Amino acid sequence: FKLVFGESLTNRITVDLAKIPHMLIGGSTGSGKSVLLKLLLMQCVKKGAEVYIADFKGGVDFPPVWHEKCEIITEPDELTEILETIVSELKHRKILLKDSACPNIDEYNKITDKKLNRIILACDEIAEVLDKTGLSKEDKAVVQKAENLLSVIARQGRAFGIHLILATQRPDANILSGQIKNNIDYRVCGRADNILSQIILDKADANDRVPKNAQGRFLDNHDVLFQAYWFDERRW
Repeated sequence: FKLVFGESLTNRITVDLAKIPHMLIGGSTGSGKSVLLKLLLMQCVKKGAEVYIADFKGGVDFPPVWHEKCEIITEPDELTEILETIVSELKHRKILLKDSACPNIDEYNKITDKKLNRIILACDEIAEVLDKTGLSKEDKAVVQKAENLLSVIARQGRAFGIHLILATQRPDANILSGQIKNNIDYRVCGRADNILSQIILDKADANDRVPKNAQGRFLDNHDVLFQAYWFDERRW
């Protein structure tokens, strides 16, 4: 289940979700972060995955074609319900794989007639989902529940074909809990300040190596600088 990102000076950049299940994309406004996210999600849809997109701005950043091909989540309560459903499916898949003596979803799909689709939970601004600042006690409880469910997916989703693709432009170290971030093996950062680069890559290099006027230029956590492919959703 390889996704294509773009090209470095020497190679095409790809990530296989079967091996690297979760991804984090960082970058300031205008860095190309949202375009890269959509490029990846388009590929997931074309490969037959079930794609859920959390967008608490009412879905305005995702034209009608996305609403036709994916499920757009616009409210915190709705997200919690979807996450509960996904975690329930994860537990169901645990039983299926155990009973079939399969180590992962790919092996299960090879030996059985029941094909399990991969499930992608994406968010264009994870800070909008997990920020508890100024919330009431009840609303904080909703956010905490969503965070706990995301942590379960981050820790256990790989073998069962359930993946997170998260993006952020906010330089806030308190947004992503350790349990979520520590289980995201592939991270890329576009144009960013020192703080955001440090949060995404654990180093400030994106601030130095990605030009301030660059769009779609990213540095990953393997120290590879690459130009992401352009994706025109109007022609999808």
